[in-house]
Amino acid sequence: MLTLTSSDFVQQYVQHAAPAMRADLLEIIDMMELIAPEAELVNGLGIPYFQQNASWLYGVAARADHLCVYFSDLSVLYPFIDRLPHAQFGNNCLIIHCLDDINLNVLAELLGQIKVHFLLNHRADNALVQ
Repeated sequence: MLTLTSSDFVQQYVQHAAPAMRADLLEIIDMMELIAPEAELVNGLGIPYFQQNASWLYGVAARADHLCVYFSDLSVLYPFIDRLPHAQFGNNCLIIHCLDDINLNVLAELLGQIKVHFLLNHRADNALVQ
């Protein structure tokens, strides 16, 4: 089975990223895939992002000297501010300059919390529809 990081879109996106950002970019995409394997990789926004049940979950964009990790539920970010001291909180995103400076366990926990909140919110939406 092919992993998402072997998809044509991801490979092309990574190749167009700054060389210093490529390994970190792939690692974040892999982490997102591991945490939400049922989510679908979509490229409609021009960046690798994951959606589930036709709703946006999270994604990552490469910039010249940093990565922007975007989330569907920004309220989940705030409890992690002190736990991710080397990351910056930008407009609707988490900014990472170097993944080696980030506690990957905390980042994985954050991605997991985003997924949990996403599923809880969509379960509530589905319950209202029925």
